Amino acid sequence: MLEFHKMNGVSPWKIGFVDLGAILFVIGGVVSLITTVLTIPITSIYPFRPPTSFSTVFLAALAIGLVCSLGAIHCYSLTSKRMLSEAGMRGVIFGGLLLIFSSSLFDGFGGPGTLTGPTVVSAIMILIAGVICFVLRHSAVFTQIPMRQQSVSQHA
Repeated sequence: MLEFHKMNGVSPWKIGFVDLGAILFVIGGVVSLITTVLTIPITSIYPFRPPTSFSTVFLAALAIGLVCSLGAIHCYSLTSKRMLSEAGMRGVIFGGLLLIFSSSLFDGFGGPGTLTGPTVVSAIMILIAGVICFVLRHSAVFTQIPMRQQSVSQHA
């Protein structure tokens, strides 16, 4: 396998970093999706009183969190297709928005502080993955699997 990478001039380090970016997109997206979905039940029972109503700002932040979480998972699929420029730009945007809306800058939502930590960590993971993909966007990083699939489909 190392000969394959040397023949095409692609460093195994670049492929490793792109794969790391894909892993960070998946983990960050899933963790932020879970914490965003769990925010409503935890927020409604957190002060141990019936919820009066959710503020419009809280619901907007929740919707943005859901969109950014699903967007990060979509960035994984872009990275696995080696569309690094698109995955990098979207990952930086989604990670930045998640970081802004999950940090203590917007603590006035009335939400619990227990979910802030995992959401911030997942937002940082998504940001790191976006930066990795954006930096390596002009690299010709390919794996053997798509090449094998092309050769199998051509011979069939």
